[in-house]
Amino acid sequence: MTHSVRIIAANPDLGALELSWSTPVFTDEDGIGSLTSLHEAGDAFVAVGMTEAAGTTIVGSGVMVAPGMVLTATHVLDEIEEKGGHPLLLSFLPDAARAWLPIDVSTLTGPSEFYPDRTVSSDITLVSCSLNSDALAPAPLRLAPMKVALPLLGDRLWAVGFRHQLIENGAAYVSPMISSGVVTQAFPMGRGERMPSPCFEVAMETIGGMSGGAVMNAQGEVVGIVSSSPDGGPSYMTLIWDALRLRVTGPIPKLKATEKVSLLGAKAVGLARLSGDVDRNPWGEVTFNLTPEEAELFASSAAIATPVEDGRHVLSRDERDDFAEEWGSELEDEGALAVVMALTRFSLAKMADFLQAAGAPAHLLTEVSGFTVEDFEGVEDLELIRAERRPDGKTDVEFFLRMQTLVWTLEMPAAFQAANAQAMTGKFFNLTVEGDVARMEFIHRAYFRIETVLVPDAGVFTDMIVTSSALIPSRRSR
Repeated sequence: MTHSVRIIAANPDLGALELSWSTPVFTDEDGIGSLTSLHEAGDAFVAVGMTEAAGTTIVGSGVMVAPGMVLTATHVLDEIEEKGGHPLLLSFLPDAARAWLPIDVSTLTGPSEFYPDRTVSSDITLVSCSLNSDALAPAPLRLAPMKVALPLLGDRLWAVGFRHQLIENGAAYVSPMISSGVVTQAFPMGRGERMPSPCFEVAMETIGGMSGGAVMNAQGEVVGIVSSSPDGGPSYMTLIWDALRLRVTGPIPKLKATEKVSLLGAKAVGLARLSGDVDRNPWGEVTFNLTPEEAELFASSAAIATPVEDGRHVLSRDERDDFAEEWGSELEDEGALAVVMALTRFSLAKMADFLQAAGAPAHLLTEVSGFTVEDFEGVEDLELIRAERRPDGKTDVEFFLRMQTLVWTLEMPAAFQAANAQAMTGKFFNLTVEGDVARMEFIHRAYFRIETVLVPDAGVFTDMIVTSSALIPSRRSR
């Protein structure tokens, strides 16, 4: 089958395309699905290549999980860069093709444990792309659903990608490839510095060009991407876990509400599908809650040693829910009081920095001479981050809550307020002037992270400390 595509400027029609999450169906006993299902999945499977004088060479593969958002292997993009090329992504329909060019790229990196002058990168990268060909509007933009999971030993998985054959008269010959096998080992803490991210081993062979391609379960949900495979197998797959921590420039208007968007952000607006028990707190930290079977495999594979002599018990998710049910009201009351007390103790300089981050213009805070803070509407969204029961019966607790409305009453010279009255409109409220002193209110919301200790016999929380905040932009009116 022959496809041709003309590279054009970014096509704004990408944001208007109909979306579909239909998936391949793998039913054969040997695990190999039909090539027809590949065409039916359309844009979900992406060939990652580079254009050279002779034509386009396919270097690896990828999987599209939101409009213009592709997961691929980091080493595929590194290879293109090393050759001095620029990535070109292609997706294939039964009778046409779409072309994509990268807008932004994100991956996780960290220092090497062994070489102080080197960094270590996760082998999963999130790429945001513009559509640089005809939109082909009659054909839906087909996307791959994802699942956060730790595949169990013996689970059958499928890998999909593309293999470059040759270039002839400027045309690249490309073959779609499918491979299947069962999980043989799990490496939830990574497999050395070459594969530092959570990954697993599958008894299958994947060949050159399939790197970065989708690894799916029987339901067609992407659980990882192809990272490496020695000749004859097995293959090593990087889980999608790290990808949920990545943020890129949004490729369409619906994904540009913030400067950068994550896959969880795309899911929140209905442009990506992700199953699995995943939490993200206001600080952007992502927590995966494994099933009992996954947790058992994680513990045995990661070889995590818990000191017996410590005697601490880390509460499970269900136990944390029970704890919050029993003690949540007290945590809200005591936490709100701790927040107000902590804010009240701010220096004038720290108060100015804090309110500037919350949306108050810095130049309007330079003459503030005093302030008070009040909790106006109470607390919501309390959530336990961590709870550990000590041998002495006390429980160390870390939680966060949302202060719905904090009201700051600021004092400043009346002359300064009068000179900046127009700039203060819409930023400050309830202005009063007494002699030379002007007072006005600034209103905002915020999440606060708090640590404390429960003394159950006395039914009290002690040592309550506010450790950080995640500010929400101020509202213009109440």
